Amino acid sequence: MEENKNKEQTQQGGRKRKRRHRHSGGGNNAAQNQQNQQNQQNQQNQQQIAQAQQTQQSQQNGNKQKNKPHNNQNAGKQQPATQSQKNQNHSAKQQNVSNKEKANDKKDENRKDTYVYMLDGNLYINLTNKCSNGCDFCVRNERTSYYGHHLWLRHGEPTVDKVIAQVNGFGDLTRFKEVVFCGFGEPTYKVAEMLKLCDYFHEKGVKTRLNTNGQGNLINKRDIIPDLKGKLDFVNVSLNASCAEKYQPICRSQFGENGFTAMVDFAKQCRRNGINCRFSIVDCIGEEEVEACKRLAESVKVPLYVRAYITDS
Repeated sequence: MEENKNKEQTQQGGRKRKRRHRHSGGGNNAAQNQQNQQNQQNQQNQQQIAQAQQTQQSQQNGNKQKNKPHNNQNAGKQQPATQSQKNQNHSAKQQNVSNKEKANDKKDENRKDTYVYMLDGNLYINLTNKCSNGCDFCVRNERTSYYGHHLWLRHGEPTVDKVIAQVNGFGDLTRFKEVVFCGFGEPTYKVAEMLKLCDYFHEKGVKTRLNTNGQGNLINKRDIIPDLKGKLDFVNVSLNASCAEKYQPICRSQFGENGFTAMVDFAKQCRRNGINCRFSIVDCIGEEEVEACKRLAESVKVPLYVRAYITDS
């Protein structure tokens, strides 16, 4: 009996120990279940956040797509702003040149203004820095000098006597092919001085040429062509474009599109008055535009000269 009792107690104790073991294990399972539930909840939250972000991105893409036709419709309205930006860029270039020139002035305060310079066997006369155009491709936009010649005038426009004084430093003038009125400005702003110098150079046995934008009549508010006859041996008119609509955006005449019309008429009237005259363009304007300029020149019976664009001076 005692032995059976001990067995029974031993069995009961084992059952009690087993039950305690199961109870302890049940506590760990509850904590694990709670952790699993938390992880599952976190995953669900992350999925909801991701879905919300996708929905927001889709809505934004949809709004962009809706706005595309509206932007296309307004593209034409933005064109003036684009042209205004071009004008600002051109003004910025000119300001940079001015700043460079001021810096050079400080370095070389004793440098004299250049009224006369040699280039390619010709003698060039720089009478003014004024110009009625603001051409994108003009060499003076990005340079303070031209082939080593400082053409920005710091001490005002020269008189006839000042020009002749510099000319005298070049010796025998007959060694030059011609004298060309062309500098960092439009020579017809100084038409009176130019004509007096033409007489001087003819007396020296040298031919004269004018490089012009053809707006001299508008600049002087009168017809100057009769005054040029017998004074200038040749007139070169910069055409630059085949029509006013293409000319004005790149040349920006202060006279607007009338600048182009006056320029073409200037060349025609020179020819009619017996002044040897031609149009000139730079080859960088493109083949189609070159061909269009040829047709224009033929229509008004003025020869056309296509010259290479100066890329480095």
